Amino acid sequence: MSVFNKNAAALLACIPLALPLAAQAQGYPQRPVTLVVPFVAGGAFDVVARLAAERLRTELGQQFIVENKPGAGGTLGGRIVSQARPDGYTILLSGVGPISISPAVYKNLGYDPAKALAPVVQLTSSPFVLATSQAFPGSTVPEFIQFLNDKPGAYNYASTGNGTLVHLAGEYFRHSAEVQFEHIPYAGGSQTALALLNGEATFSITNIPNVLPQIQAGKLKALATTGARRPSALPDLPTMTEAGVKDFEFSGWIGIFAPAGTPEDVITTLNSAFNKAMSDPGMRERLQQQGDEVATGTVAQFKQFVAESDAKWKAVATQAQVSID
Repeated sequence: MSVFNKNAAALLACIPLALPLAAQAQGYPQRPVTLVVPFVAGGAFDVVARLAAERLRTELGQQFIVENKPGAGGTLGGRIVSQARPDGYTILLSGVGPISISPAVYKNLGYDPAKALAPVVQLTSSPFVLATSQAFPGSTVPEFIQFLNDKPGAYNYASTGNGTLVHLAGEYFRHSAEVQFEHIPYAGGSQTALALLNGEATFSITNIPNVLPQIQAGKLKALATTGARRPSALPDLPTMTEAGVKDFEFSGWIGIFAPAGTPEDVITTLNSAFNKAMSDPGMRERLQQQGDEVATGTVAQFKQFVAESDAKWKAVATQAQVSID
């Protein structure tokens, strides 16, 4: 066989390996898509996934099947998707905790989300709220900072666990406002709210739904929210920036990821479909009820957003020396 024929045969042998992904990218999706949620059914992530899945079926003409894969603080689901075939038929709905926080605080995460997953689109933004117990006599953030400074280290901060976004939010506040306090980790949002109610902890910077009923009932005080804009759930509260804490801005967020190597046209198709799904007025209203604001955009915008999120929380974890084996 000539050299030319040998090269041609080698080239032809490679074509069958390339064809499946290329063929599937054309006219995607041609069969049901699995949407992995790395948390238990019924939570905020699961609600967003199932609402979006209903609308994606209409947009793309295929079922989007939600599969809950909880474990390892939300990183198990991400690891599963990172190992899936990069064809767009297994995708991930995840957020700041598993994507940006866990790599910043865990020494042995087992995989690198920044390398193993491809950002597709942001879905939501969820500002937090600075909530205090009734032990704080004032009503503003400057008064609260003075309250903490009057007795450095005397007051307790409640988080939803070591290495969580609520934990790092407290450390971010410690550094930004130059205050001191003791951190107490609890097992979740309901326990955090209870600690504030019974006086075990003085304050927390936590997810709005965790404390909204108690705030509305006048049992806890809300001083400010943490996003760039005031959320619809608490429109009368200032943001932390408006309240005078410079360089203090963050939100929880949820977005869609695909395995690294997924064809760009598949990612673009998913981005467009999720953008349309999230623009539904009923979807927006339902998400606002649980403290989420719809936040969508292009693939490029989400890539940049995730990179900035990773860098931000890595810096906070390093500054606070938060590290978990």
